[in-house]
Amino acid sequence: MLFCGLGAWWQVGLLAADVIVNYTLAWSFDANRSNQHRRQCLFWLTILLNIALLVLFKCSGSIPIGISFYTFQIIAYQVDVYKGTCPREQSLKRFMTYLFFFPKLQEGPITRYDELSTRLCKPLCRVENLEEGFRIFVVGLAYKILIANKLGGLWKQLSIIGYDAMSTPLAWMGMFAFTLELYFDFNGYSLMAVGIGKMFGFTLPQNFLFPYSSVSVSEFYRRWHATLGSWFRDYVYIPLGGSRKGMPCTIRNLLIVWFLTGLWHGLHWNFVLWGLSLFVLIAMEKLGLRKLLEKYRIVGHIYVLLIIPLTWMLFANQNFSDLCMYFTRLFAFGENSIHVYALDWLEYGRRYAPYLLAGCLFLIPSIERFLLSQKKKNRVFTTAILTVLFWMSIYSIYHSATDPFMYLQF
Repeated sequence: MLFCGLGAWWQVGLLAADVIVNYTLAWSFDANRSNQHRRQCLFWLTILLNIALLVLFKCSGSIPIGISFYTFQIIAYQVDVYKGTCPREQSLKRFMTYLFFFPKLQEGPITRYDELSTRLCKPLCRVENLEEGFRIFVVGLAYKILIANKLGGLWKQLSIIGYDAMSTPLAWMGMFAFTLELYFDFNGYSLMAVGIGKMFGFTLPQNFLFPYSSVSVSEFYRRWHATLGSWFRDYVYIPLGGSRKGMPCTIRNLLIVWFLTGLWHGLHWNFVLWGLSLFVLIAMEKLGLRKLLEKYRIVGHIYVLLIIPLTWMLFANQNFSDLCMYFTRLFAFGENSIHVYALDWLEYGRRYAPYLLAGCLFLIPSIERFLLSQKKKNRVFTTAILTVLFWMSIYSIYHSATDPFMYLQF
């Protein structure tokens, strides 16, 4: 709390007040078990207060540290306590530790209370946890510093020169650079959080399960930001009826989930459009496309590797004219594909090729698994690689400007 307070005391004060209020409201559920009507009113008051606070700060444009993430954790906790699926935390200190736990505070992973409750009482702080956690941390650090930050330079340069001044090959290169930057930035943070948690004796859930190995958009979003996807599944989609009430209701429920997912990322039209575009794709898969993609898996892999980057362009551009211009450059053919400088993609390609290749390489699940392997026969080799990656990251941090995590804005 003191460390976070160095940047903005009011944000830490807000979170502390939020924790105390929610701790008290959860206590009121137990105190009013004999009066179900009052208990239900208190429950809905709790949910509405938390949602209202999140919407208020989203609208104001001044977003406190991690509010999008810890609000969802609070709502999940309150729902589980109200339903009786997890016991109420008796200790205010442990409840505050659960929400304040600094590795996951800013960008998750969104962690359910029952996933940490046992370790809140007795963390397993062991030497082997320190080693395993540090290995995970170093991989995440390298993803962020050595891949995401470097590729972010290409996307920033395209924004500076203007989308109308780039060729079609460069537009495609920029799109894939942003795709890789977003993945390694967010996955890097998540791995760092999991690694630090492990060093302290806590097992945080994995947030990225090799999403670019998917063969459908549905599968991709079960693997991408998995804790957010499971939150919407368990606390929105299933309570609405899930897929149990026929296809029309399933489509309606998907529409609600993806509309809310877009709004969670920001109260801007591009996030809503991004969410709705994913709804359309997943609805098509529900109606039969997914079976075809799973049958012909090569086609499915190509489909994901093309369609997901295109949807990220909706995510990346808040200005509608910029979005239209970017898609115009992506799908310009013949003479129209060359604008201002036909060989711009070669110039930027030579500069960013090592980082693009590294990004593609580390999308392969077996490489990350190998680096994190606990097998003794690989230990010396992987330790040497991780040592090099760690010091390369430190060197890059020392010589580069500050480049914050992309999901801090949400």
